Amino acid sequence: MFKMNIDTQTEVNAPAGKVWDLLVSFSAYNDWNPMLKNVQGECRVGEPIRFEVSIGGRKPMLLKARISRNEEGRILSWRGGSALLGGEHYFRIESIDDQRVRLYHGERFWGLLLPMMRKKLSMAKPLYKAVNDALKVQLESTFE
Repeated sequence: MFKMNIDTQTEVNAPAGKVWDLLVSFSAYNDWNPMLKNVQGECRVGEPIRFEVSIGGRKPMLLKARISRNEEGRILSWRGGSALLGGEHYFRIESIDDQRVRLYHGERFWGLLLPMMRKKLSMAKPLYKAVNDALKVQLESTFE
């Protein structure tokens, strides 16, 4: 089975609890998240979610996944796809101090079709960074 990772990180000047609250508020994603839109579902392990992924000016892709991890205040991830092409999107929060965190954000891809998709998927890394930047702006403007 072929595998590939997109891994990013950023520091956010906001308490871990506030970062977590924003990440699990799926209904607010349209207000700040440039990549993930119209996220629907409950943020509980095993629950299905639906969302659109916006890549540049292209028509959004409607995707389905299931919450795979929800460790309150620390890790949120969802997993979808198949053996042909799948992924697990994740956010991990690591406290630096009471008012600052390091946010790890990315996706683990796998599947038989991955060699054909590798170049296209690797070009998506700036989108993950854009999500980080948008989250940072959203939260830091509240806590300055």
